[in-house]
Amino acid sequence: AAPLLRDSEDKAFNNVIKKIEIKGLMRIKKEELKGLLGMRVGDKLDMRELSAGIRRAFKKGIFLDIRVASGPYDEGIRLQYIVKEIPVLSRISLKGNKKYSARKIKQIFTFKEGEDFLKEFIDEAELSVLEFYRERGFPEVKVGISVKDAKKPSMVNIYVDIEEGDPLIINKIEAPPDVAHLITIVPGDICDKKAINKVVLRVRNYYKKKNYINPIVGPYEFKNGNLTIPVQRGPKLKIIFKNNTVFRTGKLKKEVTFMDDEEVSDETVMESVNRIKRLYMSKGYYYSQVAAGVEAKEDVIKVTFMIFVGKRVFLKKILYKGSSISHESIRKIIPLTEDKPYNDNLLDDSKEALVRFYNALGYLRMDVADVKKDFQNDGRHLYLEFVISEGLQTKIKSIQVAGNKGIETSEIRRVLQLKEGSPYNVIDVGDARHRVLYLYYQHGYLDARVDIESAIKKENASLIFKIIENKSSVIGKIILHGNRKTKAKIIKREFAFKEGELYKHEEISKTKQRLYRLGIFSKVSIDMLGTDRVEDGKLVRDVIVSLEESKAGSVEIGLGYGDYEKFRGSFDIRYRNLGGYHRQIGFRSELSTVEQRYILNFKEPWLFNKPNLPLKIYLMKEDISAVNIETRDILYKIDKFSFIVGTEKELARRIKMGLNYEYSFTDTYDVEPGVILSREDQGTLGIGSISPSLYYDSRDNPFNPTSGSIHGIVLKFASKILFSETEFIKGTFQSSWFFQLIKRVVFAFSLKGGAAYGSEEIEELPLIERFFLGGRSTVRGYIHDTLGPKGADNNPTGGNVFALTNIEFRFSLGKGFGLVTFVDGGNVWKTTEEIRSDLKYTAGAGLRYGTPVGPIRVDYGHKLDKEEGESAGEVHFTFGHVF
Repeated sequence: AAPLLRDSEDKAFNNVIKKIEIKGLMRIKKEELKGLLGMRVGDKLDMRELSAGIRRAFKKGIFLDIRVASGPYDEGIRLQYIVKEIPVLSRISLKGNKKYSARKIKQIFTFKEGEDFLKEFIDEAELSVLEFYRERGFPEVKVGISVKDAKKPSMVNIYVDIEEGDPLIINKIEAPPDVAHLITIVPGDICDKKAINKVVLRVRNYYKKKNYINPIVGPYEFKNGNLTIPVQRGPKLKIIFKNNTVFRTGKLKKEVTFMDDEEVSDETVMESVNRIKRLYMSKGYYYSQVAAGVEAKEDVIKVTFMIFVGKRVFLKKILYKGSSISHESIRKIIPLTEDKPYNDNLLDDSKEALVRFYNALGYLRMDVADVKKDFQNDGRHLYLEFVISEGLQTKIKSIQVAGNKGIETSEIRRVLQLKEGSPYNVIDVGDARHRVLYLYYQHGYLDARVDIESAIKKENASLIFKIIENKSSVIGKIILHGNRKTKAKIIKREFAFKEGELYKHEEISKTKQRLYRLGIFSKVSIDMLGTDRVEDGKLVRDVIVSLEESKAGSVEIGLGYGDYEKFRGSFDIRYRNLGGYHRQIGFRSELSTVEQRYILNFKEPWLFNKPNLPLKIYLMKEDISAVNIETRDILYKIDKFSFIVGTEKELARRIKMGLNYEYSFTDTYDVEPGVILSREDQGTLGIGSISPSLYYDSRDNPFNPTSGSIHGIVLKFASKILFSETEFIKGTFQSSWFFQLIKRVVFAFSLKGGAAYGSEEIEELPLIERFFLGGRSTVRGYIHDTLGPKGADNNPTGGNVFALTNIEFRFSLGKGFGLVTFVDGGNVWKTTEEIRSDLKYTAGAGLRYGTPVGPIRVDYGHKLDKEEGESAGEVHFTFGHVF
């Protein structure tokens, strides 16, 4: 920053700031910059604070220069900050690039659209384009770069003028004929260094796969249009295993290191021998021996491994001599296992595990004095004895805390988690030290130190935790860096800390998690800056929040198949940071043979600037054809256009409440006569409704739960007050539970139900609002939507009441596959008066294949109370769990 400037009239004036002006600011709001500068109207001019504020503003990373002018104003001082911002690159325009697309060149270009532009990197940008072309065979390329101001303030455009020149053309290629099929370059191609180097690497890998040791391919030569790729194959390796009766040849070859080391030497031969021997010993072949012979002849190196397998040894018993500790406890910590093949490779690991275990219990001088092996039953059974010298057990005699002033001794002792009389363990003591440091960090003591003095006499240890607290830290100014699109207020509203508060590590971590959860940042770091500023005995530290914005837009395409819809697909495009306010807008389409749905959606995450109170708006167009799954005859068609606006609020952890308002125009036509129950089942109908909902969700994974439960209730009120042409009350509930019985087995249970009541004039609900059951997601074994009341031609009409239960046992088979057995039961009734205990039950099984968003599934459901004319069961194919 430049020195403080004064107005031309050098008058003496009061040093109280009466006015602050900012000129040249475009990229952020004045309020944010004023907050960083730290000077406020009414403050006395403090040159030290003035300089600190300017240094702080530079850390924002968007300023080239900040100057300050001062002058008299209203019996005080007027401060005028003149800022020069780093311009943002608006657009990169390329001219003359005939061979390569603008997109490809922009990928390697130093500057990126939407990022800061610094003119000192122009030469580097020019060189990047030059090298790009030269590597691809354009030695005479010329590049010119010019920069011009864009129409928007603080933004520039870059113009890249390229003269590609004549490329180098390959006229002839010379290479060994046996690799001609690997060379993708042909005469007439440009001499592209990257493409040629790929060919060279491909040829070398080809020879390595053919077992040539260290083949040398290249460096290639290009002269007068001729491309030469020289090759020295080197010797070919031949590996022979004799007497390998236990493992396949391919398994043994993985233990041989010649191809990785690219040489056959005494060292690599010995390493391979040892690796093969360890492989045999890992399976219990304790007496196995391996020898190797090397024979070099002409261009072939033959390595022969002679294997003596020997008897397989089983570890029958492990004994611990000299141990006062329960043998059962010791067995749990060593890798050797009784009644299993003996793996001598694990012997040293077992000894080390014993030493660590005893040390943790305070036996600091413990030693495994000897390991005795007793082979019996003709050497096939081993009795292993560890001879242990325990030594004296060292216990903590006393614990003292010294140097603490800001935190009570009782609180420190609580986090130590050490007690007098407990075994002395260096690791536990070190962990206790870290817990004390963390406690101090939580209280803002970022510079605290904790040293430990240990005095051990015979079997007693005395500990002194010496604490050097230094000063605690409070949060000064918060500097945002890297948020090019996202508004400062959107970021700051996620903060769990404020300026002037005591530094707490937990609040910093919570803030990072919240910022990541927004989904608009790929990188978040929060760092405290060094300081010598002290207020009220505390260090005031500025905080810099560094952000890296991710791409806010996304496009997803999905394809699928279901037994009812047949082939189906989806297209989803979203933008998650509209205007930099984290507002989300998207369009989704779902298409199948029976349904076309188009959804335009918008989400405001903070309605009325309240946290966790989003506003969601949907415009939806649906074209639905209900078909008979067997004959594919159309039962009815529906064209529906809906407007939905709603919000939801998390009342407590796992409890969420929602409220939606929906208005829809529904045109029902081509209705089979037997499906019609009321006059509203045909023609156009406007329905206005509100739907409150309440959910409790404790599932561990919403896509593939293994524990927890989800419960919910949704009510829907349609009334003329809400501009509806029909009136009804409709309610549904669900309750699903998940229990992990044993590893890989989950028991899942679900109960759902619903009831609806029409107005006095119209008892039956409109067709679009009635309940239907049957099919892959309700009662498997029945055709889609065929349970319940029937009309003419036995077509389903739906009803005002339904009940549904699903019971599943889910077995994980490994590698993403699973098996499910299930029992489903449910039915639909026209009205509550017609309810009987006549649920329709099915039982069956299905296969699953897991994906990150739920399983692909195939189910077969068998009817347990089949009626005359019905099929025995149905096969269902779709995506996702039933519940």
